[in-house]
Amino acid sequence: MNKNIFIVLFLGILLSILLVITADHVDRVTSTDEFCGNSCHSMNQYIANEEIYVASAHRTSKSGVVVGCADCHIPESLALAMWTHVKGGIKDSLSEVRNDFTNPAVWESFKPRLAKQVRERMLANDSRVCRNCHIMEKIAVSSYEGQRAHAQSFYTKVTCIQCHYNLVHSPVKPHEGFVENTHKLPD
Repeated sequence: MNKNIFIVLFLGILLSILLVITADHVDRVTSTDEFCGNSCHSMNQYIANEEIYVASAHRTSKSGVVVGCADCHIPESLALAMWTHVKGGIKDSLSEVRNDFTNPAVWESFKPRLAKQVRERMLANDSRVCRNCHIMEKIAVSSYEGQRAHAQSFYTKVTCIQCHYNLVHSPVKPHEGFVENTHKLPD
């Protein structure tokens, strides 16, 4: 009896280790810019090679630090990352099959909804992906208005995405109520 329990326990541990190693490898492969930019037609055509994206400060930093797709769109936790890959992969694959993204008008019609989803997620988590790299107290803003906005954000609870909503990708007008009161700082 003890021998059987030991064998089952050993096999369970071995299987768990293999599962974690496999999940980590899948996460690393599917989190690369090469995978994200080439895995579907619309991503390759409209985002990965988009001039605004390629020339953005997050992609062409003077410091040599280049932000990748996963840095903003994939959670750091392996379990959450796998959930995001599976859920997003299924949703994106179905969308690619159901819609003719070779037509730029179809893509343009989707952008506001996609931007709203990302912005709402970032609002809900206080722009966590921004704060993974940026330390609010150490950001050196050059303009007076920017310095004032950053200083006031500590008190007004305005989060990064409320002001920086068109930072990396082509501009999408914010949805109703999104930036409400963001730029109305008290005197």
